[in-house]
This record gives sequence, structure tokens and C-alpha cells, in this order.
Amino acid sequence: MEANQEINQNSNSKNDDMKETEEQKVAEEQNIADEVAEVSVEEQLAQLESDKKDLNNNLLRSMADIENIRKRHQKEKSDLAKYGNEKLMEDLLPVLDSFAKAIESQDGEAAEAYVEGVKMVFQQLISITEKHGLKGFDSKGSEFDPNIHQAIQKVEEEVDDETVKEECQRGYHLNERLLRPAIVSVSVPGSKE
Repeated sequence: MEANQEINQNSNSKNDDMKETEEQKVAEEQNIADEVAEVSVEEQLAQLESDKKDLNNNLLRSMADIENIRKRHQKEKSDLAKYGNEKLMEDLLPVLDSFAKAIESQDGEAAEAYVEGVKMVFQQLISITEKHGLKGFDSKGSEFDPNIHQAIQKVEEEVDDETVKEECQRGYHLNERLLRPAIVSVSVPGSKE
């Protein structure tokens, strides 16, 4: 009996040891699972923070793009209002030129009344075009500027710089933008021998 009791005690002791080992394994597995869960939660939190930053950056970029589009649209709208009548003004320029030539070619007293009438119409037309942003500019005697003058003739003379000698056709700006360059003849410094 004593041998049976010893076997039972050994068996119970082994069972207890197995239970303790099994409980330790379960506890270790639980600790590992808890650590994995903590790491997983930390990783998820880090991923969410990263996603939040990305979304915030995308939102800021989108807002900046929208603001840029709005500004560009506003500028285009402003330019359209400012220069929308450009073609009309270009079409009116030959009429202005014809009036100017008719006024210059006056002769005799019979033509005096005609010339006065033409001058009045010409002034009305100038007034209307100026109201819409068209401004002529005088070139005769000024320094030649290839940005606003188109030279059709160069004459060598005793001058220091290239100067507009004669204006053949007046130049025009539409709201500070060159609509048509002035057609001019230019005095250029003569060759020194």
C-alpha cells in the first residue's frame, strides 16, 4: 500500500508538475498574446497617425490647388473683360487711319465745312475707343523702340541714337497692351569715315 501511495504521490506530483507547466505555458502564451496585441495596437495607432498626416497633407494640397484655380480663373475673367474687345478695336483702326488722312488732306475753303464735319466724327470715334481702353501714342521725335515701333525705312543722319523721323501709321495700346506698333521711318547715326 505504501508503494501504491508513493506511486499515487509521484503520479499526483507529476500531474501537479504538468498542471503547473501547462499553466505556465498558458500564462506565457497569454503574455505573448498581450504583448502582440499591445504591439499591434501601437502599430495600428502609428499607421492611423501616418494616414491622418497623409490625408491632412492631401487636403492642404487640394485647398491650395482650388485657390490657385480660383485666382487663375479670376485673372482670365479680368483679362477677358479688359481685352475682350481687342478684335473690334483692331477692326476700327483702319477707320481711324482713314479719318486722320482725310483731315490732313484738306484744301480750299469749300472743303472747310467738310473737314470740320469729319473732325467732329473723328473726335467722337476717338472718344468712344478711348472709353473702351484704346490709346494712341505719338512716335515722331522719340527714341526708336522695337517693342512699339515697326521701322519701314532707315535714313542715315547726324543723330546720336536711332530716332523716329516720321510716323507713317500711328501705334495703339489697348489697356496698356500693344495692339498695333507704330509704322515709322527711323533716323540712324551715319557712318563716320
